[in-house]
Order: sequence, then structure tokens, then C-alpha cells
Amino acid sequence: MANNKYNLSKEYQFDITITDNTYAGKLALPYVSAAVKSPDTIAKGYVRQIDGLNRKAVINNLGISDPVQAAGCNFSTTDAPANLALTEQVLTLTDLKVNQEICRGKIFPTFIGENMDRNGNLPASFEDFVLSTVAAKVGESLENSIWRGSAAFGTGFQSNDGSLDETGADASACKDFFEVDLDGAISTADILTDLAAVYDSAVANASGMLSKPGFGFYMNTKTYSLYAQKLATETTYQQVGAAGTFTGLTYMGFPIYVCPGMFNDTIIATYPENLVVGTNLATDSTEARIIPTYQYDGSDNVRIVMNFAMGVQTAVPTDGVFATSVWT
Repeated sequence: MANNKYNLSKEYQFDITITDNTYAGKLALPYVSAAVKSPDTIAKGYVRQIDGLNRKAVINNLGISDPVQAAGCNFSTTDAPANLALTEQVLTLTDLKVNQEICRGKIFPTFIGENMDRNGNLPASFEDFVLSTVAAKVGESLENSIWRGSAAFGTGFQSNDGSLDETGADASACKDFFEVDLDGAISTADILTDLAAVYDSAVANASGMLSKPGFGFYMNTKTYSLYAQKLATETTYQQVGAAGTFTGLTYMGFPIYVCPGMFNDTIIATYPENLVVGTNLATDSTEARIIPTYQYDGSDNVRIVMNFAMGVQTAVPTDGVFATSVWT
């Protein structure tokens, strides 16, 4: 993630030429896309992203239990355990914005302002620098928001208010996942026990999802490091020659997805297609502009404006396990 901060345009292959008219917003739009797509969870494909939404999206799921029954001459659904059932999950977008302002007077004395014309337009290099910096910071914020939620963002996968407590978790997008109550904070002493509890719950309650493409375990960087530290001390792990190789670790043969925005002391088990992030990218509702307000209001300020919308939802509400110590 560290290298993304100053190379967003390269990472997403934007060939952008900034002109004096950039403040009109036409060429600044790619930076909104870069900001929204840059969070680790999204950029690495750990979730399913749906763009081009306006307000809401209905996520349909076709469910069926074991359909096999004893043969007979007549068509009958009476003895079948369950018919096909179509369920819906609604993903609702939240309108979000970025409003930032910087004074040109603070830029001119610095090395960045060496080639700036005090009475002219902003140089292209400066506009590019400002937009890239803001987009990177927006990406960091959204990585937290899609998991933790907030007053501005709304519902995240793990909470709806930015706090890890039962109230927030019960209102999260993953509120219907099967619950595993962890015994306090995760440590190296109990990380294997905690992962085993999550895995056992998945097998017992929703074993079908283990065969879904990409099924794995989601955790933040701290929890992943605790798992790596524990493996480093395990004799069996060292004997198989894996000691020192702590990238791309798995558990029970399933991948581990490291998502920096997740809360500490939590583990989620599901698959990427089940965690859905919706945006209004590629619609007329997204906006990004650099506004040279110094040209209009007598100030010495430049404003950066971004407008977009985003939201999260699960596709199959019971295809997952949510482990935390806040469950009661």
C-alpha cells in the first residue's frame, strides 16, 4: 500500500495531461476512480465491486437445499426438501464528498512553488500533485469506512458507526453471519484456537461456502502478524521448510486476506463474491475539480472538490462467520 500513495495514476494506468482548464473537472475525474479503487480490500480483489450505480442495487441470490427425492411417475415438489427460492439484498449508496482548500501563499516560498507564476494559473505538476495526494488519502479513509462504517459513510461490513461493539456489529452488513465469540483480544497464544473456532463454525453452519471460489479468512494486518509470529515458533511449521516465508499464508489450505481497515481482534470467513462494494463511478454523479477561487473571490486559495457515492452489502447474508469478542 505504501507505494500506492504517490503512484495512483500509474497503478490505474491513467494517461492524464493536466491543462489550465482542469478546474472545470473534466480531466480530474480519474482521480475519483483512483481514490475509490485504491483501498487494499478493493484493489486486491478481496471483494466484488459494482460500479455505475445510481441509488441502489438489488443483489439477487437463488437458493436451494438438497433437491433429490425418490423417483415417481408424477411431478411433485411435495417431498422435496425445498424449492428454488429467490432472495434479495439491497445495497444502498451513501453520497460522499471531499472539500479541501489550500492557500497559494503557503506554496510559493517552498520548492514546489519555484516555477509557479504568482499572477497566472496553477502549473500542471502542482495540480497533479494535489489531486494524487488527496486521492491517496481518500483511499486510506475508504479502506476503514467499508469495514468499520461511520456517521458519514453509513454501514460497513463490521459496524455502522466506526466502533467495535455489539450495537455496531448488529447493524453491520455482516450482521447475519454466524457469530463466534472470541475470548478477549487475539494473541499469539490463542490465534490458532480462534482460527479453528471460525473454521469449525463455517463447517458446521455453512459448509457449502467452503467450496465457493476464493473462500478464505479476512483479518487486519495486526492479526495476520500474530498468526505469522505463532507459526514462526511452531516446530512443525519450521520442519516443513516454510519458516521465514510469511507472505501469502493460508489456514487449512484456504487463503488469508489482509485488510488494513478491519478492526483489531476480529476474523471473518467468507468469499470475495459475497462482500459487495457498490459505487456510482462511471455515472454523471461523480465529480472532481480543482477550483482556483483566487480568480473569483479575492482570496489566495485553491479548492479541491470530489463528489461520489459508495455503499456495501453482503450477497448471501448467512454465507459467513464473524468472530469478535463483542458478541454476547
